[in-house]
Amino acid sequence: MTEVVIALVCIAVTAIVTVAIMRRPQRALIKDVQTIVRDPGRRIPSITGSADMRELARWINALAEDSERSRDALHHERTLLASVADGLTQGVIAIDGERKIEMLNDAARRMLGVQSSLVGEPLLEFVRVPELRELIDHTNDASAEVQLPHGPRTLIRAARTWGRAGRVLLLEDVTRVRRLETVRRDFVANVSHELRTPVAVIRANAETLLAGAKNDPQMATKLIDGLHRNAERLARILADLLDLSRLDAGQYRLELAPTSVKAVTEQSLTAVEPQAQARKIEVVVDIPERFEVRADAKALDQILVNLIDNGVKYTQAEGHVWVQAKELDQTIRIEVRDDGPGISDKHRARVFERFYRADPSRSREAGGTGLGLSIVKHLVESMGGEVGVEPNTPRGSIFWLQLPRATKPNEALAS
Repeated sequence: MTEVVIALVCIAVTAIVTVAIMRRPQRALIKDVQTIVRDPGRRIPSITGSADMRELARWINALAEDSERSRDALHHERTLLASVADGLTQGVIAIDGERKIEMLNDAARRMLGVQSSLVGEPLLEFVRVPELRELIDHTNDASAEVQLPHGPRTLIRAARTWGRAGRVLLLEDVTRVRRLETVRRDFVANVSHELRTPVAVIRANAETLLAGAKNDPQMATKLIDGLHRNAERLARILADLLDLSRLDAGQYRLELAPTSVKAVTEQSLTAVEPQAQARKIEVVVDIPERFEVRADAKALDQILVNLIDNGVKYTQAEGHVWVQAKELDQTIRIEVRDDGPGISDKHRARVFERFYRADPSRSREAGGTGLGLSIVKHLVESMGGEVGVEPNTPRGSIFWLQLPRATKPNEALAS
């Protein structure tokens, strides 16, 4: 009996040792798999054991390599997507089903006025716009134009992400577009208004002449004079509109070359002298001979004629207009001053708009088309300069422009 018990004990011990020996590769394999999970770059080394265990280790290594390749590809795609999104001028915001931000590109941060990434934060806590909440809650793709708090006028398009409850929002700044649309509508309305008056006068005078007034010498002379004045006004408006269209289309040829500021100014005065003498307005020019700018001489002449002519027109009789110039760092500043009534603050910022008039009645009486200052602005900027208007002291206005010097200061000293 004792021998049987001893034999059974030996068998049991042998079985336990055998199982332990057989399970040792399994424990090592489990440990290696845990290491791979924590560090996907690791691999299972060659193990001893059965052919099945070795085959299993090879397949685990293959799965680990495939997983690493997928992880690298996913990282590359995410990096590429982030680079593309940050390069867009449109804002891109991705949110999850809980309305938390998953992605936010640079353009969206600028529009929202934030510096941090905000990833993981609720979007509606940073953008408190009722229309945005409605877009996110909408069952289908939708869009709306909203005014962002402390930001631009923005068109937001919302699209559902495939297979998820989240949303992708595209933000487009439409502030400039809406402003241009307003300017275009105002321009069309103003053109119609400006053309309506001379056309109506020409038509009325022509009908009156045809009705028999041509037989009355005194009346005919008066009507024909009205026809001539309004026909000339139409011609000036159309000529200015043609100049503006050429400037807008880049078809206005400018030949930039060293140009004497004083010589062009004196040439411009010949066009306004008759009107200045008739109204007894003194035009004083104070420009050194050496001042030269890099400009188109014809364009500069047109600019100065417009500015000096405006000074003469809108200054009271026996007033004064001064044309002066001074050196700055790399530019020459030309100023046309007057001691007229001046321009109020609310009008000063808009005087360079097409057909804008601070005092419409006085402007039409003076014969202006309302396009001269727009042409001035286009010409100056086309030559790489700046233009503006300031109040004169104690009264009047200062219209100024800055153009690049023809020579640098050190070159002028060397010569």
